[in-house]
Amino acid sequence: MKSNLKKLICCVCICFLLTCVIDLNAQYVFYEYGDTTYIDVGNDKQLFIDDFLIDLNKHIDFVMNPPYQTGEIIIDTDLPHEKDGLILPYSSVIKDKDGKIRIWYDLTIPALENVKKRTAGYAESNNGIDFKKPVLGKYEVKGSKKNNIVFPPEANGGTAVWIDPMALAEHRYKTQSKVYPSKELHIYSSPDGIDWSFYANVDPRDGPVDTQTIIFWDKNLGKYLLFTRERIYGRCVRRAEMNDLESSLENTGFAIWTDIKDQYTYFSERADRSKPEDLRNDAPMGYYGATIFPYENVYIGLAQAFWHWKGRGEHDLRPGMRDVRLLISRDSKEFKRMGNRKAFMGPGPSGRFDSKCVWALPNPIVMGDEIWIYYVGWNFDRIGRIDPDAPDGMSRSVLSRAIMRLDGFVSADAPYEGGEMITKPITFKGNKLEINANTGAGGSIRVEILDHDGYPIPGFSIEESNWIVGNSVRFPVSWTSDGNLESLNGKIVRLRFVMRDCKLYAFQFK
Repeated sequence: MKSNLKKLICCVCICFLLTCVIDLNAQYVFYEYGDTTYIDVGNDKQLFIDDFLIDLNKHIDFVMNPPYQTGEIIIDTDLPHEKDGLILPYSSVIKDKDGKIRIWYDLTIPALENVKKRTAGYAESNNGIDFKKPVLGKYEVKGSKKNNIVFPPEANGGTAVWIDPMALAEHRYKTQSKVYPSKELHIYSSPDGIDWSFYANVDPRDGPVDTQTIIFWDKNLGKYLLFTRERIYGRCVRRAEMNDLESSLENTGFAIWTDIKDQYTYFSERADRSKPEDLRNDAPMGYYGATIFPYENVYIGLAQAFWHWKGRGEHDLRPGMRDVRLLISRDSKEFKRMGNRKAFMGPGPSGRFDSKCVWALPNPIVMGDEIWIYYVGWNFDRIGRIDPDAPDGMSRSVLSRAIMRLDGFVSADAPYEGGEMITKPITFKGNKLEINANTGAGGSIRVEILDHDGYPIPGFSIEESNWIVGNSVRFPVSWTSDGNLESLNGKIVRLRFVMRDCKLYAFQFK
């Protein structure tokens, strides 16, 4: 009797939940098979950043997992030409195809003659921790070319280095920055990340291109995406699409905004505009910029939140501090703010170099089973007030790193009492299944495969599922049968995760 009732409930839920078909740009393809709508996940990794793939959720929460900020000094102003200088936030990092970690760091030096006293240094590392600053001999600073300065003085708005997969070899590396005092957006290109030359002056057309502007090639859209700061109801981040960066630059006089589709990606939300009555009627927080990047089949946003409360003539009420907020999107247009309004990365402890502000660099890198997020931290706020516990009372800024597990931005968490999830109908390609999970010592996960009607498939039932216990980014899922999934390739199935006291980050057919 109980078994028949369970089957009836399953069928009713399935019929109800399959009435809605969602289109999410080019990330997922939805198919129809009779009355069943299903998603082809192929062998792409599927992250549990939200309930997009979930039909039934019983006691499972989606939890943001902040990285560990090591407090290490990765790059400091320790060369003679950097004396009295500071590392600024518009820095960037890339893990190159040979595995080398390369950093271009935004640097201010009082002796420089440009309007912002600003340039960029270069450093590289084989392990991502111990960096060397090679003598490049390209530009003169303080009467000498024995330095690691990598950009010409006129490129004075910081860096945002990225690799353009659609470019010719001589333009493989690109970076862009707002140039002062003209406020133009200049793009530079390079064959090797060292020898840079002017590439284009971008016409901002429908709005400013402020702060650290992010550009990357989106293979899902087949277009370039641009994210930059805009001012509307305070500071926010603007999104733009560009069809063909190189051809447009060659053929239309650098007018690369053809068929542009502007969208304000996210604003200072309404709750952030709430404040005590003694504060002015403007948002006390704005998004000063955002490190946005594709990761697997989603988009991650590390939004640089700038807190700047203003009192009625009370200058000292402005904290002027910055932290980093986590946002997630499946279409690069609508971003969901994670963590119940809590910071993903925040200022460090009082007295440390990052006690007032942190800024996440573009392009976090994968190192083994970890993701490393490099960041710039500084011990003074926007209006120059230094942390009173700073050693010797001196201003300081340092480039450091934060560490998190692979795929670890958000996890599906089960309580001690247990819970479960059942996916929407899917098809896949592969003969085995792996999950990224941490059950601790006392938790567990079992996986059941159901047919498209919600019935257990013989050989893959929950009773035949082997217990998964431990902590791994690639646990193999197995059953007491041989567990080979080849016979299920191309068939519509569902996955049922039965979980207790654990964190589940992702799954992937391989």
